[in-house]
Amino acid sequence: MARRRLERALLESRSREREEAAQGPAQLRIRYQVPLSSDPHGIYSLRFAPAGGCLAAGFGNGAVQIVNVATASLHSSLFRGHRTRHAITALAYHPGRPSLLLAVGADGIISLYSMDSETPLATVTEKENEINAMDFCMDGSTYATAGKDRHIRLYDSHTNQLSHILQAPDFMTGDVTPSSGHSRRIFALRFHPGERHMFLTAGWDDCVKIWDKRMAKEAQRVINGPHICGPGLDIQGNCVLTGSWVPHNALQLWDLRTSQLQKNLPFPGGPTQGQFLYAARFCDQDIVMAGGSGTSGASAIHTGTNQDYGPLRCLGTQDPQAPLPNSPAPLCETWSIQTPGHLLASNKLSAPEKAS
Repeated sequence: MARRRLERALLESRSREREEAAQGPAQLRIRYQVPLSSDPHGIYSLRFAPAGGCLAAGFGNGAVQIVNVATASLHSSLFRGHRTRHAITALAYHPGRPSLLLAVGADGIISLYSMDSETPLATVTEKENEINAMDFCMDGSTYATAGKDRHIRLYDSHTNQLSHILQAPDFMTGDVTPSSGHSRRIFALRFHPGERHMFLTAGWDDCVKIWDKRMAKEAQRVINGPHICGPGLDIQGNCVLTGSWVPHNALQLWDLRTSQLQKNLPFPGGPTQGQFLYAARFCDQDIVMAGGSGTSGASAIHTGTNQDYGPLRCLGTQDPQAPLPNSPAPLCETWSIQTPGHLLASNKLSAPEKAS
């Protein structure tokens, strides 16, 4: 009898979750707070596994830990970190082999992990580069990295060998055109989820560049305007989402085909705070999520009605602009989304300064 009641309760709970997912979130809320052993070093990146059962977290000392979402507890530590290592700035699961996790860091180190081993399967180092962004193409055959040196590197994911470099423009030779590479640091890189060869990059030079990885060096199109300082770039169909580190009109939708602005999405922020977004992501067809240092919080916003399902405030700080110890940069958030709307945020990530 007790077992049947438990099974009935589980079925009813799952049915309610499905109904909530179909209707959209009534309110953004904290579901779990998960303490991790590497927390003192700060969380710099998060990524849900494709099925949503696990959440990877990258820390300031290079540590990588896996959280079991169902139990809200630590599942494993793929790397325990070291005082000589720098922050893990991006994480991505292989689209076709979800047991493989790719991690990149500010020290230029790329590590490929298996979920059942603490020893990396492969390690690559980009010398004299700080990697800020990385993503797999839709079939997982290629991944790309970008960062401080402004070059975009494409790797064969089967061999982890560098296959091509989209070179940054050389200012000394005057080789700078709208279709050339970025003129300042790159902080975001996203492959199109439905186009194998297309990907987008953005950074401090106030533009988004649209690339075809089969082309030798030139961007196909350019979206002018967004000032990107973190993972504030996403794409869905013919719609591009950007979250800029600016006080107003920070959250925007763009037409991929024409490179024109479609809509400014309202993001909560008082006149003294500003918006100042670092992260932005499509949650589903109608809802986007974004967060930044203006409010030290995140919000889910309906792109059609402009309804705000948040905000979710970060914990542990009273002043959204309060600097971290020994850091001139404001607090911001890093988070990952797994449909239908799981969210985890941290206020331990130091933001890049706007100066080059």
